Amino acid sequence: MIISHLLTHGLLYALIATGYLFIFMRTTSPRVWGYTDYPEAIKKKVAPQTRSEKKVALIVGMPWLLFVLGFPVISTYMLKARLGEEIPFWLAFLNLFVMLLLFNIGDLLILDWLVISRLTPRFVIIPGTVAEDYKDFSHHYKGHAKAAIFQMLLCLIIAGIAIYL
Repeated sequence: MIISHLLTHGLLYALIATGYLFIFMRTTSPRVWGYTDYPEAIKKKVAPQTRSEKKVALIVGMPWLLFVLGFPVISTYMLKARLGEEIPFWLAFLNLFVMLLLFNIGDLLILDWLVISRLTPRFVIIPGTVAEDYKDFSHHYKGHAKAAIFQMLLCLIIAGIAIYL
């Protein structure tokens, strides 16, 4: 029961979060979704993000952010309910960790490595740059490594809350 919960919730979470990002990438300009995530070498070649681009990014990104933060919490409380309203700290942490790990793998390998760094379709290229500017994958994995520290802290905090509330 626990393993099936971890896998189904983790894979569903990763699919929805990564899928939303991919749709966001396909339906908006890379200046909206990619500008802040791209390396400085790319940003130096183009004008800064406009106010309206930042606004669109915020509006389109807000539902994704709410899902990314909310679903792991809901999943942890669902697991707690399945266990009779008591959940060990390590299991609450593991549930959160598996979800974030699966999402990060999808984002890093599918979107960052495959789509942006390897295939580099036109929809990921900011006008004023060329496909070769996007081939260095190191920027992406370094960003994910830094984010992993924040994510671990978030998992610890939410797991701590889940065992008491």
